[in-house]
Amino acid sequence: MDGKWMTYTEAAVRLGVAPEAVREAHIATLKTDLERLTAELAGERAGRQGEVELLKGQLVTERERADRAVTDLTGERAARQADQEQLAAARAAADRATAELVELAKRLAAIAKTQTSAGTAEAEPEPPQRSKLGRATGIDRPGTAPRRSRARPWWRRLAD
Repeated sequence: MDGKWMTYTEAAVRLGVAPEAVREAHIATLKTDLERLTAELAGERAGRQGEVELLKGQLVTERERADRAVTDLTGERAARQADQEQLAAARAAADRATAELVELAKRLAAIAKTQTSAGTAEAEPEPPQRSKLGRATGIDRPGTAPRRSRARPWWRRLAD
């Protein structure tokens, strides 16, 4: 509302009508504006009511989806818990089997050690290895005298 503010009397003098007529005209204008605004508000409310109903439907859909997701997650959590329990049991079984294997390896090593020490005491000592020169001359055997070096040529003695 731009312009100059006036009283009903000042407006009546300017318009050349009775102040009561200006007042009644102003009241009629206000009633018209009120009816127009009330109708607009009712229309907006009706439009908003449709939006509200649409949003309520979407809310119900989203709640159902969230409930399904929670149910799925609960099932997955239970399955994961069962898998973890099964994995823990398998690890425990593997640990027990490893411990048994280590114990068996220790026992086998002890048995092998006792058999080796008993077998070494009973077995004859290995004869020393002879070199080609020793075989040719016969000097590497204890209690033997060297052969005559001229009995055979040197190349035949090396072949023995």
